[in-house]
Amino acid sequence: MDKQAILRSYSQPDEKLLLAKVLDQADLSLKKHIVCFTDFLDPAMCAKVTTMLKGIRDLDFRAFGGYEEAERKMIAMYPDYLDAEDIVFPMAAVTISYVSRFSSELSHRDYLGSVLGMGIERSRVGDIAVLEGSAVCFAKEDIADYIVSGLERVGHTKVKTKRTDISEVKLPEKKMDIKNVTVSSLRADTVFGAVFQKSRSETQELIKGEKASINWTEVKSVSDTVKEGDILSLKGSGRGKLIEVGGTTKKGRLVITVGRYV
Repeated sequence: MDKQAILRSYSQPDEKLLLAKVLDQADLSLKKHIVCFTDFLDPAMCAKVTTMLKGIRDLDFRAFGGYEEAERKMIAMYPDYLDAEDIVFPMAAVTISYVSRFSSELSHRDYLGSVLGMGIERSRVGDIAVLEGSAVCFAKEDIADYIVSGLERVGHTKVKTKRTDISEVKLPEKKMDIKNVTVSSLRADTVFGAVFQKSRSETQELIKGEKASINWTEVKSVSDTVKEGDILSLKGSGRGKLIEVGGTTKKGRLVITVGRYV
């Protein structure tokens, strides 16, 4: 594995340092025939890491964040002869609950701030799914008990904590406003406009202003192609998805199904 050659295309120091660490783990996995895990990665870094790992011979990998729609994920790296289904991620779920009638509603920021206020690094905590009167915090296995024993308040609200088996965590699906539209092409400016109900000139301006991303990677050009299944993000407008690319109309326009998270 030529690490220097792989890292040559990355210029940001922090990004390069993290990717170099991942390469060291990948190398260790192949040499020792073991499974290695990253910390939790944000969506943009997860996309960069998976793209990088695809080019490493004899290595396979799997990303997991505790539930299907998780954004922050850990990545397992392992020799390609191992069965991915046998991999157990060093991850735990902690349920944090409170009596809602005695407190104002707690937000994601409230929960995250209180957990990190315990001296825990952000990379060791995954998603925090906020529910009515509770939240589920996904964290690395080795700090789960620390959160359970030490987290007594979120903001000024007294809370109770307990470990929950990840297989038993039931989270509601994110709601999405879905519609069928016709577009002239799958260009980024066109599809972003359809998803977020903006004119082509507006989306072009936002893309050029570095405010648009596909699968958490910044869109470089208004003519970039959007693919079926891609997650689209637009600063100030939220997040959406190109769900399906269908047929064409008599006038040659593409029929697509798009969704916007609400």
